[in-house]
Amino acid sequence: MNYVIVVHLEPCISPWMLCEYRYLSQLFEGRVIYTNVRSGKDVEVLRKYGNVYSEDFTQVIKNLELRDVIILDPKAEEPLRRDELIKSDAVIIGGIMGDHPPRGRTSELITNKAKHLKARNLGPKQFTIAGVAYVIKELEGGKELKDIPVKEGIEVRAEVKGIEVVVELPYAFPVKDGQPVLPKDYVDTIIRRSQTFEENPCAVD
Repeated sequence: MNYVIVVHLEPCISPWMLCEYRYLSQLFEGRVIYTNVRSGKDVEVLRKYGNVYSEDFTQVIKNLELRDVIILDPKAEEPLRRDELIKSDAVIIGGIMGDHPPRGRTSELITNKAKHLKARNLGPKQFTIAGVAYVIKELEGGKELKDIPVKEGIEVRAEVKGIEVVVELPYAFPVKDGQPVLPKDYVDTIIRRSQTFEENPCAVD
């Protein structure tokens, strides 16, 4: 696999989303492409983490002459195999903050626009962007999907101004050494800045 292509589909980049993007870009340094980035501010932010294009992902694939491209879609009928991943030119991830229950936006906004491409899932559950990135990296490293433990739903806790705050995250998270794999500062970003998200979800440092 040469590239990870992120189709940015949110109206802005929240701190939560940036935390996910940053983690992905660390795992695949030099191989990340962000498409559909229309805001000048978002372009400037994402240039730190990969190559950024304003064009739709279908046009970027065409321009880069990528032939074997896999869309990662939770609603796809077939699971991703390691041999498919290794031979591919790129995999496509939806730059979407997940809903619960899922609304199938990857299928609607990505897979349906490129039915000539292969669509594969990482299992029946909805992962975060960072979770997808970790699973892909593990597959590259030699594992198969069945070898990667997953936990559905976690609670994150932190003390804010003397009060314990608990946030439930209903997504699937890969597990390493018995603990869910999370980006650095993930808990802090979600909990301690949750009020900021409510007031201005587009606030990015």
